Amino acid sequence: MKSLYKIFAALLLTIAASAGAYADNGINSPYSRYGLGILTNQSLGINRQMGGLGYGLRSDSYINILNPASFSEADTLTMLFEAGFTLQDVNFRENGKSVNALNASFDYVAMQFRICRGLGMSLGFLPYSTVGYSFSETRDAGTTNESVSAYNGTGGIYQPYVGLGWQPFKGFSIGVTGSFIYGNIDHAINTDFTNSDVDPIRKYEATIRSYKVDFGLQYYATIAKKHEITLGATYSLGHKMHAKAYRTSQNADVTVTDTIKSGFRLPHTYGGGFTYCYNKQWKFGADYTFQQWGGTTFFGDDDMGIDRHKVSVGLEYSPNEASNKFYKMISYRGGLHFAQPYTAVKGGNGCNEYGISAGISLPFMNRNNKYSHAAVHISGQYVHMSPKQAGMIAENYFRLNIGITFNEAWFMKLKVK
Repeated sequence: MKSLYKIFAALLLTIAASAGAYADNGINSPYSRYGLGILTNQSLGINRQMGGLGYGLRSDSYINILNPASFSEADTLTMLFEAGFTLQDVNFRENGKSVNALNASFDYVAMQFRICRGLGMSLGFLPYSTVGYSFSETRDAGTTNESVSAYNGTGGIYQPYVGLGWQPFKGFSIGVTGSFIYGNIDHAINTDFTNSDVDPIRKYEATIRSYKVDFGLQYYATIAKKHEITLGATYSLGHKMHAKAYRTSQNADVTVTDTIKSGFRLPHTYGGGFTYCYNKQWKFGADYTFQQWGGTTFFGDDDMGIDRHKVSVGLEYSPNEASNKFYKMISYRGGLHFAQPYTAVKGGNGCNEYGISAGISLPFMNRNNKYSHAAVHISGQYVHMSPKQAGMIAENYFRLNIGITFNEAWFMKLKVK
């Protein structure tokens, strides 16, 4: 019963910590003006070190929410708790001009524990998408009339989740994650004309309350001495989200508000990948993700979704996790990823995304209890947003991701002799 109280106490801590976590959502990109904003990578510390790899990863020492089937690997005696945040410097380039912006964000909290033999649970809180931008555009309207349009956007969609992973028999696991999707998105366009007293304002607002369901499976086997492989697959249910969306136009003393009735869908998402492990030290894997955004409208017909493809490749080297020597317990990871845009921009495709990451995980042992320890996951990431059309802004992100995993022996029974 005491263990159950600890779980609920940690759950309350998770909710309290995440309640005010997104005052600054850590994004400053004009491309968050389109669709639902900039999609987050839905991953934790280990995945981010490996380029977003995750469909074939499973471990009792870290949490992998990219495939809920991995929750079945939860350790019998301990509970995992992880939190992460990001510091980033983004560089914007357009027509020879360059601007930098610094951001920080608290990214996620998550926990994982075993319910019974072969059945594990995870729950937590993370963003689904983020919106944040502020820029202006000057246009020549003819003769001496000139206009300056100021674009501002805030908000995002957030995702508390709970998931189960079950191993019905050795070598095979299935899992499901249910999430509550909620958030507000606000866009505003304020245009000033030099030779006019009428300065029109347009606003787009959406309040979203919906759900998200993800399914996963993993098959893992030893194919030869020292050689192991894990295959993973996932599916996310696509459906129309419940959203109250409005378009407001204000011109002089006339204000017109229209209700936006179509759009705001979650895509059918399919994922597959593998992880190969040699001698319990080397891991290599690759993932492929397809999101069916094609045909989706958001705030208007000029804001259309397009099908998105993503590929991630990752590598890990862990000399000896069971060693009592610090330097042998350090894990080294790296990865690459490529992703296509999911929305159209100015009538054409948005930016392709190219990324490279590398990081280490540093262990910290509890001298009073060898079953309780922590790990700090540190990774550096470079992401280039490559524009597909002339006149679009190129973005370069330099990110420092930090995640902390606590592995606590909550379920251990001590015997007194």
